[in-house]
Amino acid sequence: MFRLKTRLGENAFQKAAFEFLIIVTGVLVALAVDEWRQERAEMRELNQHLASLLDEVEQNMGTLEYIRVSLTQVKTPGLETVIAHLESGDESVDDPHEFLRAFAASTLLAIPWFTSSRFEALRNSGGLRMLDPKLAGAISGTFSSPEILLSQVDQLQGEYPLVAQQFIPATLHSELSSLREYIPEAVAPGVVFDISDKQAIALIFENRERLLMLARGESATVTAKWYALKRIGNEFAGLKQALEVALAERA
Repeated sequence: MFRLKTRLGENAFQKAAFEFLIIVTGVLVALAVDEWRQERAEMRELNQHLASLLDEVEQNMGTLEYIRVSLTQVKTPGLETVIAHLESGDESVDDPHEFLRAFAASTLLAIPWFTSSRFEALRNSGGLRMLDPKLAGAISGTFSSPEILLSQVDQLQGEYPLVAQQFIPATLHSELSSLREYIPEAVAPGVVFDISDKQAIALIFENRERLLMLARGESATVTAKWYALKRIGNEFAGLKQALEVALAERA
């Protein structure tokens, strides 16, 4: 009788232990599945962030190219024309309007505008921590580089753009404004009366020494900006390649 009760007790204990094991196993499996689903959801979200970030990188690269072209094909030739005329000391200009156009082009600031909203979204979501440290570092470094490098250029920027603008006739500001490159399809209202082109050029040569000194300083700023833009461009190009590889591996 005692043995029978003992066996019944053992069977009940084994059954309870077995049921407990099944429950625990079920809970663990459910947790594992839930964790797997969560990881998959986070991975999909991260991939979306990376794809969006790639678009932002390409957009910034387009901005860099636009500024590079403005710098090398608009501002630099204009600055070369102005410096050459001022250094020669020859006050005669064959085409006054064309000279003033070059003079206005030499004042172009050519400031790039970069977007970083998608980078901020990735960082704020904690996605950077989920990436390979090398890729995460490349992303952060690349989006920090414009502020760091261009701030050094800003320290070299002199008064030339502001001072030179004062010698461009007000009647030509709407046509020759350095900002018109950003909106080529529109023309701002112009001032209807001011000095003539020849009078403006006469004033320029009256202030030849000051303008020449400032123009040479502006040339140094252009050189520094070229180096900064080149480095920033390399950074974005490298990041673009890294993101394309990362997205291909996650596909």
